[in-house]
Amino acid sequence: MKTFRKNIPDGMRDMIYGEIKTVREIGSGLINLYRSRGYAEVVTPAIEYFDVFNIPSSVLGEENMFKLTDKSGKLVVLRPDNTTPMARIASTRLKNAPRPIKLCYNQNVFRIMHGYSGKRGEFTQTGIEILGGDTFKADVECIVNALDSLREISEYFGGSAAYKLEIGHAGFARALIDGLGLDETELEMALGYIEAKNSSSIEFLSASRGNVDEAIKLIRLLPRLFGGKEVLDRARTICSGNAKACGALDYLSQLYSVLEKSGLAENVTIDLSIVNDMDYYTGLVFRGYADGAGEAVIGGGRYDNLLSNFGEDLGATGFGINVSVIADKLARLAPKEEEGAKCIIHYEPQNLAKALEYMEKSGDICELSCFEKYEDTVEYAKVKGIEKIIRV
Repeated sequence: MKTFRKNIPDGMRDMIYGEIKTVREIGSGLINLYRSRGYAEVVTPAIEYFDVFNIPSSVLGEENMFKLTDKSGKLVVLRPDNTTPMARIASTRLKNAPRPIKLCYNQNVFRIMHGYSGKRGEFTQTGIEILGGDTFKADVECIVNALDSLREISEYFGGSAAYKLEIGHAGFARALIDGLGLDETELEMALGYIEAKNSSSIEFLSASRGNVDEAIKLIRLLPRLFGGKEVLDRARTICSGNAKACGALDYLSQLYSVLEKSGLAENVTIDLSIVNDMDYYTGLVFRGYADGAGEAVIGGGRYDNLLSNFGEDLGATGFGINVSVIADKLARLAPKEEEGAKCIIHYEPQNLAKALEYMEKSGDICELSCFEKYEDTVEYAKVKGIEKIIRV
């Protein structure tokens, strides 16, 4: 027998017993939360045309997509993210729907994970999208839902898990970095160091460049702009005269003020070093953490350029939650065993109808015996820990 018949591709994994139940419970709980707030649940195909995702403002490169061909030879991909299909739906089936369109989803995504990241190539993602509407109020609503989602997640840890939402603004770092005159390679490296809060690895900048001092100062300073609202005041000292950067700080200040007055700022911090996916996000960006998960479980923000690829002049904001990461953490803390049958019915084939009638009325998890001999059913029940045996 060939080895690959017993193996699964890199990044994939089987889920059994309690793992499945946990993923479904978390996803269902979050979807119920969003539906109670007026979000309509949608389900999109697992396979989409490659061109849907091969757009300038895509958050993923094609090297991260699983590609196939359909029967006509057209290139298709396994769904690599959920936000882009929401934009497609808004421009097609919901083209004439009242704006804003509020959608939620709970479905798997598929991505090729490179190197030895250890991350899943298939995972369950739950989230919301607000397509259209007032920018500020939509962002506020998005943050409120993100915070409530984190609180809901903490309940699965017995309410003991701390959680935190870090907010930033893609326009702040972009406005400062654009003025440095870095080439494409240097820009990519600079963003990586800032995102990793690595202020020591700056030797990539050439000392011959006229702006090297400003670049080094910025790379060292941005990762330190993290904390409460006092961070905004510190940030203003480095963006004097930069209208776009100051405008981003003003927006965050207004946003934080609303959260603070509403008693929602306790679990919110400001992080101006969030610079990932700057070509995708256009304003507010945020990440959410649940204690012990080991990585961000929520990511989102404002992306006003995506829908233009589908002929819609709509701004949008939203977030996705990696339910699989949460379920993995819960499984490590308190593994769930299979919820087995509480009774087993040993029956003769001619009495199948009676056995089925009992199953319907029992109200318990009840299974039919597959053994001819009653003694074998008894032995099986002992091994499985089934205490109740019904003989028909």
